[in-house]
Amino acid sequence: MQTLILKAPAKVNLYLKVLGKRPDGFHDIETIFEKLDLCDEISLRRRKRGIKVLCQHKGVPRNGRNLAARAAQALLKKANRADGVEIRITKRIPVAAGLGGGSSDAASVLLGLNKLLSLGFARGELLDLAQKLGADCPFFILPGLRAIGRGKGEVLSPIRLKRKNWYVLVIPKDLRLSTRKMYQDPRITLTKRSSNAKITLYALEKGDLTTVDKYSYNSFEQILRERYKEIREIKKALKSLGACATLMSGSGPCVFGITQTRKEAVEISEKLEREQKRWQIIVTKTYDNTNRRFKEIWKSQR
Repeated sequence: MQTLILKAPAKVNLYLKVLGKRPDGFHDIETIFEKLDLCDEISLRRRKRGIKVLCQHKGVPRNGRNLAARAAQALLKKANRADGVEIRITKRIPVAAGLGGGSSDAASVLLGLNKLLSLGFARGELLDLAQKLGADCPFFILPGLRAIGRGKGEVLSPIRLKRKNWYVLVIPKDLRLSTRKMYQDPRITLTKRSSNAKITLYALEKGDLTTVDKYSYNSFEQILRERYKEIREIKKALKSLGACATLMSGSGPCVFGITQTRKEAVEISEKLEREQKRWQIIVTKTYDNTNRRFKEIWKSQR
């Protein structure tokens, strides 16, 4: 029996604009993805038959609804394989927070199972499967740290920026949001302030976080700031404590603050933890060296 252990990184959206509804019912978007050094751990083990999901987090389904299980099923079907896999998920990425944990887990299963079973599928073939699983999933198949996402988010253009950011992630513990319902809001395609993905990218490269804060944008945040006082409170708190830029990730409710240094991020998180018990607070940074990550963790153990 062989086991393969992989890391599945979280993501933030440094820019997310919903452009309009498509004929297929989905929405066209423009977004900037970035992987974070906050990771779930995915352990894959061969089984003779069937797909089994193990996870202690109560918010993670352990049946066919789990996106990682669906990824395994799709890959085994494509390979015409009758054997199975046990997927053990150790959750560190908050569930349903806008950080892409489920999509990243599914992408790691595609990458890892392809390796574990020596299936030999090219990255492009895995990307095709990932597109069918979810709009965020293809990004996690790419080896790079950042990308611009267009279409539903699956049309990706890698971004090569050397700069690394530090983040304070703040997740309201009692706020649960439905991405599907958020997309159904008629206000989702209305822009209410200046935003520009190109300027945001240029400012990120130069380390100009003040300009990042000015031109970054999230269509979902514009709606949720009006609907939920807590989102406004989190952004205000991060700014007052020294975060250079703040934005909500994905369809929320996670709000992140960007800082120049780890010290600044830790100081902000410590102050928030003393003042607020309603929020989960995590300090993290841009993911380190994705390519080396695969070399280190793609080790089969007997």
